[in-house]
Amino acid sequence: MRLNKVLRILPFAILLVFTIIAWHEILSVTHVARIRHLIGGGLVVINIIVYFLSLRIGVLITGIILLLTTINLAAFTTTIMTRQYWFGPITFPVFQPVGLLLLLIYLVFNLRYLIRAFKKTASPS
Repeated sequence: MRLNKVLRILPFAILLVFTIIAWHEILSVTHVARIRHLIGGGLVVINIIVYFLSLRIGVLITGIILLLTTINLAAFTTTIMTRQYWFGPITFPVFQPVGLLLLLIYLVFNLRYLIRAFKKTASPS
């Protein structure tokens, strides 16, 4: 496998490791699964199937999953840590720092690839 493909899949591999660890702890009765864990686990399973069908769509769905994690709609760690910041009267939404970090790593590795891949399909032929 080429290095470019490995770098494109790396954020999903990290996400998969977090999900496996979280579900291992949930199933070993140390924690109770919340709806965010169920959504996150389901999305990871769907994304594994999509990666076998199309790398391009799999990379795109990984980004969508990480965005959902960042805005606190899915969770991939057992304990859901959230942060919220405000400056005076301006309040920023609640987010998960782990999800934001993975989203930034994802964008560093895949932004140029996604722009090129979807620019080809968006232009009329």
